[in-house]
Amino acid sequence: MLLSGATGSEQFLGSEAIATYATAKAVILPIPYEATTTYRKGCETGPAAVITASQQLEAYDEELKRETCLEVGIYTHDAIADTRQQPQLSAEEMLAVTTATVSRLIADDKFVVAVGGEQAITTGVV
Repeated sequence: MLLSGATGSEQFLGSEAIATYATAKAVILPIPYEATTTYRKGCETGPAAVITASQQLEAYDEELKRETCLEVGIYTHDAIADTRQQPQLSAEEMLAVTTATVSRLIADDKFVVAVGGEQAITTGVV
């Protein structure tokens, strides 16, 4: 049920902070899920847009006077619960795959940054 494809080979911060899963302390977890949005559709494109926009961010932190992202290492996980690939994905299926994935990442001692999608992903993340 791990549905990939939202980020493809595009990584958060681009080449600035790429790390392998084993060495990364932080993991960006795209969850492009959209099923219950009623006002304005499109939140399923949010994770890919955030990752694309991150290519323009500066890695150097002026307050800390260093490139923390290089020290920490950031791994961009394949997208899960992607309703662009599987439009009929139920909320229960999304919660199951989100909870399982986040649990595995935490068990691997990763700091998880989930990027959605709609607000319903929160239950599976926390």
